[in-house]
Amino acid sequence: MGICRASKANGERCTLSANGPQGLCWAHTPENAEKRRRAASRAAKAKGNKEVGRLKEEIKSVISEVKNGGLDRNDAAVMIQGYRALKDFIALERQIKETDELAAEIEELKREYGVAG
Repeated sequence: MGICRASKANGERCTLSANGPQGLCWAHTPENAEKRRRAASRAAKAKGNKEVGRLKEEIKSVISEVKNGGLDRNDAAVMIQGYRALKDFIALERQIKETDELAAEIEELKREYGVAG
C-alpha cells in the first residue's frame, strides 16, 4: 500500500495511505465525494449551531440582567450591538464555507469529466 497520489486543496501532496487500484486515499476517492461533503457540512453546522446557541444564552443573560436592574440599559445596548456584529461574522463564515465547498465540488467534477479550467 503506497501513499495517495492526489494533492490537497493547498497544493501539497496528500500523505495518507492509498487504498484501492486508483492509488487514492479514502478522502480523495471520487466515489466518496458525497460522503465527504455530507460529513463536512454536518461538522460546520454543528460548530455554527454551538456558536449561535452560546450567543443566544449570553443575550438572554444580558436581558435578564437589565430586567433585574443589575446591568445598565446603555451598557446592555452596546453589548447587544457587539452580539449583532458576532452574528454577522458567523453568517459570513457560513457563506464562505459554503462557497469553498461548492468550489471544491466544481473542481472535483471538472477533474472527473476532464474539463480544463
